[in-house]
Amino acid sequence: MNQSNQNQDIVLRLTCVFSSLLKKWKWFIVCIIIFGMALDMYRTFTYQPQYVSSVTATLSSETNTYSQLEEVRNYIKTLDYIFNGQVVKNYVQEQMQVDDLDMHCTVTSQNNTNIINIQVSSHKRQTSYYALDAIISWYQQNVNKYRFSYELDILEQSTINEMPVNTNHHIRNFVQGAVFSGAIFIVVFCVLAYFRRTIKTPKDIEKYIDCRLFAKIPKEHKPRQKKFWKRNKQAILITSLKTSFKYKESIKKLRSRVEASCQKHGYQTLMITSSLENEGKSSIAANLALALAANDHKVLIIDCDLRKPSLHKIFHLTTQRNINQYLNGESQWEKQVQYLNKNELFVLCAMQDLSHAEDLLQSERMKQLIESAKKEFDFVIIDTSPVLGLNDSLIMTEMVDASLLVVKQNVATDYLINDMINRLVSMKNNLIGCIYNASVIDLRKSNKVYGYRYGYNQYRRQDKR
Repeated sequence: MNQSNQNQDIVLRLTCVFSSLLKKWKWFIVCIIIFGMALDMYRTFTYQPQYVSSVTATLSSETNTYSQLEEVRNYIKTLDYIFNGQVVKNYVQEQMQVDDLDMHCTVTSQNNTNIINIQVSSHKRQTSYYALDAIISWYQQNVNKYRFSYELDILEQSTINEMPVNTNHHIRNFVQGAVFSGAIFIVVFCVLAYFRRTIKTPKDIEKYIDCRLFAKIPKEHKPRQKKFWKRNKQAILITSLKTSFKYKESIKKLRSRVEASCQKHGYQTLMITSSLENEGKSSIAANLALALAANDHKVLIIDCDLRKPSLHKIFHLTTQRNINQYLNGESQWEKQVQYLNKNELFVLCAMQDLSHAEDLLQSERMKQLIESAKKEFDFVIIDTSPVLGLNDSLIMTEMVDASLLVVKQNVATDYLINDMINRLVSMKNNLIGCIYNASVIDLRKSNKVYGYRYGYNQYRRQDKR
């Protein structure tokens, strides 16, 4: 059982790594384009054409050459060594009247017979042609002097390739650079992503985070728009018919735990925050408020994220009535609350105010708002800014009864999350847990169904029998 759990844990981690790679597809494309172009430029600047001249000849002797094929093969290796030696090169330089010679000679056998091919390659077309003639001439002149075992009989006159054998192909250079760099990018990225200490599984919260796991929220896909290339910016709400049963059940479990904890400790005001931006804190706060309201509780949700308010977008409301007017002393807070009759939920939206957000939140009017709301509502849910780099959540945590930290899967490292927890707890020790918000689909449970469905299908099979 433990081995099975470990395998499932590895599958989920690999899924997170693959998901991270897909999110970086733009960087991947840029990487392979840059390295593909770089390799093409390098090979273009260092390119030197290679021209080849060749001739076909036979090695003959007084004895039967075919009966001595093994000796012929060894002799071919000797010829290859001699033709590339300094003695032959000096002779070729004298014949061509050049001071420097750039050439390489290759001697090969045709089908392991005494018929050989002699090829000379050089960066210059003329050099390869005249050097080949000079090499053959040197051998024929020195057969008796050096007592060579075989004579060289030319079967075909030397020919030269008009085009270089190593053409500089730009598309091939680019593809090779792109493939090579792409493979390195994928391997390096996957290794770093796998061992990066982000929260990839719920067990990581229990293992690395200094806070208990309060609830788990599964990944929920947003429905596609008609224009599929555009991202669906609508929030996922449990009141929507398109939201999956699994997601709704997870929110109900979160609601049950919140109700039990609040009843036990007497909590009424609950703050929802996160370490970083885009971890899903606003969506979870909105769905928790909807779930509490659906369970016959009088609930008020307040948008205290004055730097990037989002509740009006989630619930499709206007910001003509907002908390800013109350905090600025322009109106009473009760007049700024909007009531969702369909969901029986009270919402207090906010307008963006980057300059005075911190001053407004730590004002006396904010404290009075929370105290007054506790008298009129069963629950007050407060959505605040992320903890990293801001003091908004630290200010609000002193005013509320309890707080929850949303931890999105595979986003923040455990070091960062623990640091944010320490900041919250140092202000007021009221953090009751972390909400694990999945960002990838858990493939381990995708094929499982609930018990009543399994039983129903089982009875149907029995009926068919």
